[in-house]
Amino acid sequence: MATAAPAKRGKHSNWLEVVADPVRLQILRRLSRVDDATTAELASDSPASYQTLRRHLEALEAFGVIHTRAGTSGGASGRPAARFSLDPALRESVRSAIDGRAS
Repeated sequence: MATAAPAKRGKHSNWLEVVADPVRLQILRRLSRVDDATTAELASDSPASYQTLRRHLEALEAFGVIHTRAGTSGGASGRPAARFSLDPALRESVRSAIDGRAS
């Protein structure tokens, strides 16, 4: 299932429209509970392929729902993994909507 990254909309356009997909819901659920995570960390709980997960992350980022920052290499060779985080202004709203309660 190919998901093209949408054109960037206004900041925080209705994020519920963006997450009407089980993979995206899973990403948001995980990011609502941690400060940030790499694609590999998100993939550890996902049945989706790495490439599928990556496309969904790109779409969520294009809508401004999540943010990406360069990770630190921690002494590892190669390019540091990008870290994804949920927009702090949306964190509580996501938790409430996904879990059915405010936390």
